[in-house]
Amino acid sequence: MNLIYSLTNKINFRLSASKTVSRPEFRELAPFSFYNFLNDNLTSGDPTLKRASINNYDARFEFFPGAGQIFSVSAFYKQFTNPIELILRTGTSGTPELYYDNVGNTKNYGAEFEYRMNLGFLNSKDSTSFLKDITLYANASIIRSSVDLSMYAGQAEYTNSARPLQGQSPYIINAGIYYSAPKDVNFSLSYNLVGQRISIAGSIQEPSVWENGRNVIDFQISKMFKKKLELKLNVKDLLAQDLIYFQDINKNKKYDKGTDSAWQEITFGQTVSMSLKYNF
Repeated sequence: MNLIYSLTNKINFRLSASKTVSRPEFRELAPFSFYNFLNDNLTSGDPTLKRASINNYDARFEFFPGAGQIFSVSAFYKQFTNPIELILRTGTSGTPELYYDNVGNTKNYGAEFEYRMNLGFLNSKDSTSFLKDITLYANASIIRSSVDLSMYAGQAEYTNSARPLQGQSPYIINAGIYYSAPKDVNFSLSYNLVGQRISIAGSIQEPSVWENGRNVIDFQISKMFKKKLELKLNVKDLLAQDLIYFQDINKNKKYDKGTDSAWQEITFGQTVSMSLKYNF
């Protein structure tokens, strides 16, 4: 259900409510264990898993100052029933193993901000100003998440009465700058950061495995020649930070090398590519 109220031709207020269903994947329902090459562990499916249902509620304010420009603020609330999580435990042989399970009711709530603005308004009296060729973009979300595990109190599979939902980050940030020059030169620089999140939910036997956040910066520049030939240079992941999965041994909610247990470390490199395209 969606409701849109237009205060003016540039301002909207939106309300929405919906219900969605998330069905278990085949591997989650598998009545056997299989080797997971991504995390080097044995993983067990569960054919008795229930499908998850999600109630979604959103409120959004939108302002459109000009063509291709937007400023918006929204609030949201999501209620999960029977969410499916990947959980870590110690197997009978003493080695870690993973399995899928439905956990208690979960709620996510938060706010989102979006901004896309052309900088021409800073010098609107000068139509030749280079500012009109620059666009800034930003999108940020703050999310609070809580899984209710109180019903499992005393069971070995669960450690806390409440914790964030597996895979849910507390914040997500995207930002960018775009420059489109009159002489067929285009330039963009983008930034992304996903906050630290639980990759594998823990048990009383094993702490949760967290995915450490990493900063990602991408760069692109292109040039058109005679409206036919385009030369483009892409550089992805300029910072090339390592992706670290760890168990927070000292429980300070951050990765401390030498203190916390590094579950897995993935080294990334910069990706540089150049393309040439001709339009007939």
